[in-house]
Amino acid sequence: MIPRVERLCNGWPLIEPIPDHPWESAVTFNPACILVESADRLAPIIAALPFTPDIKHRLEQEDALCFLLYRAQGSPTAERDYRTSSLGLAVLSPDLKVLARHTSPLLVPEYDFENLGIEDARLTRMGDRFILFYTAYSRQGSRYAIRIALASSEDLVHWEKHGLLTADFNTLDNKNAMLFEQQHRGRYLMLHRPMQGPDAMTIHWAEADDVFGTWRTRGVFMRPLPNPAFADTWIGGGAPPLHIGDDRYLILYHIGNRSADGSREYDLGIAVADLSRPQPILRRDEPLLKPETVYETKGHAALGVNNVVFICGAYFRHGDVYFPYAGADSVILGGRIARKDIEAYVRDASTGQP
Repeated sequence: MIPRVERLCNGWPLIEPIPDHPWESAVTFNPACILVESADRLAPIIAALPFTPDIKHRLEQEDALCFLLYRAQGSPTAERDYRTSSLGLAVLSPDLKVLARHTSPLLVPEYDFENLGIEDARLTRMGDRFILFYTAYSRQGSRYAIRIALASSEDLVHWEKHGLLTADFNTLDNKNAMLFEQQHRGRYLMLHRPMQGPDAMTIHWAEADDVFGTWRTRGVFMRPLPNPAFADTWIGGGAPPLHIGDDRYLILYHIGNRSADGSREYDLGIAVADLSRPQPILRRDEPLLKPETVYETKGHAALGVNNVVFICGAYFRHGDVYFPYAGADSVILGGRIARKDIEAYVRDASTGQP
């Protein structure tokens, strides 16, 4: 059976726009997240956070913290046009209760390759560094471009941007990039979703000897499943894959659907992959979650985005899977899948049970 998703906070937003903050006054959505559980690792991160001593002291009492880098859009100011996306910072408890939230954007567009926005980031920890893949949206003359870009940090606060990902497949519009948390046979692996070229709008994977080096395609990782209720269906990555032992990963991804009238619906799917197999997908099911609540079905009136659930990160905590997710491209909500459901799903996938 497909695992059941519990909507946290009774389905109310964890994070929503703040009218007095021009950079996030319109929408807050698509949050990258990472859980840090080591006291030694938390100490320097808390020290670097842009909060008051009192807030930092409260955070020091927690045995684990979830860090969110969420996408935000607002209104134009004399300083910057915040209708383009930037990334904000929030700190939550492992069960997704907001503990602190920065009043200024953490990452803003600075370079030509991202001059229309920094969007839909994904976070992965690699040793002592945090790697951020994000969508760089830009305008170059009369042409618009959507590319994968990357940045890194040691404390989740101070980031070094490394520019666009080096890969042939990143010369065309591409997004939804995310890094596997474990190397496989000495190589780094990532998922991405080309929007142009052969097998567009399907999940591809790629490999590299160095995260900041040249990436080589490995072709299609997972294709969309036809949905007779819609005229068109595509898929893309959601959260960076969650390692579940050996070469196996839990994959949470998004499904885009377009109706004949042009309206869209975005759902979530779930899969188990074994990278040691020629065909890595052991099992997949959809939808895991679809828009049903008011915050998932009705978005910001001026932007006109409705019927969307979308994730950019997830993590294990005591065997449960937690994930913040966007509702209708407007607010950030919280979900949880119970350990027993995850264990049963992984077990059935490994044994070929339906």
